[in-house]
Amino acid sequence: MFCISHISNYKFNQRKRMKAMVINQFGGPEQLAMQEVAMPSPGSGQVLIRIHAAGLNPVDYKIRNGSMKLITGRKFPRILGQDIAGVVEQAGKNSKFRPGDRVYGMLGYQGGGYAEFLAVNESQLAPIPEHLSMAEAAVTPLGALTSYQSFKIAGGLKAGSRVLINGASGGVGTFAVQIAKALGAHVTAVCSARNVEFVRSLGADRIIDYTTEDFTNLEPEFNIVFDAVAKSSFQKSKKILVKDGAFISTLPLHGLFFYQFTNFLRSQKAYFSAIKPKGEDLMVISDFISKGLVKVHIEKTFPLEQAARAHELIETERVRGKLVLEVIS
Repeated sequence: MFCISHISNYKFNQRKRMKAMVINQFGGPEQLAMQEVAMPSPGSGQVLIRIHAAGLNPVDYKIRNGSMKLITGRKFPRILGQDIAGVVEQAGKNSKFRPGDRVYGMLGYQGGGYAEFLAVNESQLAPIPEHLSMAEAAVTPLGALTSYQSFKIAGGLKAGSRVLINGASGGVGTFAVQIAKALGAHVTAVCSARNVEFVRSLGADRIIDYTTEDFTNLEPEFNIVFDAVAKSSFQKSKKILVKDGAFISTLPLHGLFFYQFTNFLRSQKAYFSAIKPKGEDLMVISDFISKGLVKVHIEKTFPLEQAARAHELIETERVRGKLVLEVIS
């Protein structure tokens, strides 16, 4: 998942310590280890968050195993986790937040969510909707923002647009189906047979079982093809797009950098999602949630100490909805 981090470098308070799940080298889930590390202190424009829960995303294991080291670098020790929910512990006098406020947000590649505390830019945060639990809030930002901002990339998804979502039962796909419906689209969802009824419950108008049908053989009827699992390509998917349609992927695979750079040559466009941790957009998601248009689906909750087990599960890429680490039980 491509995203742009706005989180500042930590200023560590050496007199205070916290527990965090840390990796000291690239490798498998066994590299995750609980350690005591220095507690961060908030800088200008930041607040200190006591983390209650951290959401897991496929990008977490890809950073852990080193497959994204060209983007994330090789600096260790590293605390993973790009989705958090918690309570403001410390805020500046001019902050829009106050100690005790429940907040959630997306962090970007620098991570830091698998820990007891985090210093984070206020611009990345939003108040948690009143009825949402900490666990539900923690698994929302990256998946929901990826979907919402991806639809904005294509010039804005409009009421009546026909959208196909590949990987509709996954962490991003579940939000994509619901957000597309909230924006007034007709949604065709692609998933496996075991997830058909689950995806139908999200509001999909039409469902394609990829084990029996290749969605790239459909008629050219879609304004947007959103590949939420980065398993297809623009070359394959453009056949089912309308003349001015757009293909969007969560990773720049299959030459997508080239296709996006040369969009001016074609009526059909190709994009990858460069997601920004943006509290303003998260407020839109909060509104959808408050109105009941978007619901959060958690498959399993793990205590922070079992982060390695959670990584083993998410690495199967067979998770329905989201996984969450509980930092405060």
